[in-house]
Amino acid sequence: MTQENAPRIAVIGGQVAALKKARQAGFDIVWVHGPHELDRSGLELVAEAHLTDYRDPRAVADLLAAVHRHRPLARVVSMIEDGLESAAAATTALGLPGTGLDTVRVLQDKLAFRALLADRGIEGVAARLGHDEADIRAFVAEFGPTVIKPRYGSGSLGVRLVHGPDAVSEVADWAAEFGLHTFVMEEYLRGPEFSVEAFSFAGEHVVVAYTAKEKLDSFVEVGHVQPAGLDADATARIESLVIRMLDAVGIADGPSHTEVILTPDGPRLVESHNRRGGDRIADLVDEVYGTDIDALAFLWYAGRTAPITPGPARGGGAIRFLTAEPGVVESVTGADEVRADPRVVALQLSVEPGATVAPIAWSYDRSGLLIVRGESADDARARAHELAARITIKTRPDTEPGAPRSIAAVAPRPERLLGTRPSSPEKSER
Repeated sequence: MTQENAPRIAVIGGQVAALKKARQAGFDIVWVHGPHELDRSGLELVAEAHLTDYRDPRAVADLLAAVHRHRPLARVVSMIEDGLESAAAATTALGLPGTGLDTVRVLQDKLAFRALLADRGIEGVAARLGHDEADIRAFVAEFGPTVIKPRYGSGSLGVRLVHGPDAVSEVADWAAEFGLHTFVMEEYLRGPEFSVEAFSFAGEHVVVAYTAKEKLDSFVEVGHVQPAGLDADATARIESLVIRMLDAVGIADGPSHTEVILTPDGPRLVESHNRRGGDRIADLVDEVYGTDIDALAFLWYAGRTAPITPGPARGGGAIRFLTAEPGVVESVTGADEVRADPRVVALQLSVEPGATVAPIAWSYDRSGLLIVRGESADDARARAHELAARITIKTRPDTEPGAPRSIAAVAPRPERLLGTRPSSPEKSER
């Protein structure tokens, strides 16, 4: 579907809901997606669809160069993590406005992100590249409790806490079995975690919402709550830190999602992304603050909105993730009753009878989610816990569990998460 004289935007990956918002903003859409992932209903909304590996930055940049020569593009964007590097590669190659490749690569490379923050004097969280038990042991001896994680990636995949020297061998054995041959070691930051949902308007950064987190020991998030309940001092310190970081990495336009730990010594950054928050946090922002981040993005890219000033919260909202004992699902009960509750905004189930529930190692191992509205953040949180408890996912032990999962079996591009395998005993990357 083509709109005469409409500006053209390329959207990399993503869902049909985003395409609808791009259309509403007045764009003609060029959709680049994977042939086995594309929702065919989206084809009615786009002027062109190109099927390829949208996670391959070079292939996408080359493809869109040909599209651009035929009919010029105004922007190339992605609203999802897996499409960000490809969108940035095309943006840089075509000289279009938007977030370029250098910025995205710094954000996706956890070691480069830490190095930039230290170089700009923003903060100095200790971080180093590691490959084996000796590396972990040396880092723990110098900095104490340590988090190891893949150099690239999201969703808490491959993240483990090393409490102290006695835990080093066990974590190193796990990393080797998981296939994590290269990882970032960071000093452990103690304190509650929050995320900052922001939007940048030509270099003017506006915080749209703060989100409080609930996490498992595996670092996988099982709850989000808005408003976050931060006092004025903490809010100001977090906002200042995030704005300085956004300037440093070079984000000037569009949404961002930044994770922060509020330590006894003040806020410290965990990571940041040039996209809106996942886990349906954007839906929570819309419910609580009335701001649709994706719609705002397309309107801003189309030049059809001025910078916004977020309003006060309209009550509270919470997301609670459903979990289950590992095994084969026998039944799921209580969902219809919960879905009918007027306080429920959305209920999403990721399992059904016959499905296998794995131990929770990353975000995609959760069994579903529930979004609930309340009169306040505390009310929404309590309601979400209470309603989630009404849903029972009954499992039985898996009699054929198979071999332990490796990163190659879980991640779509494990080589991208890990980076370069050490090529010699000297491990010159240290």
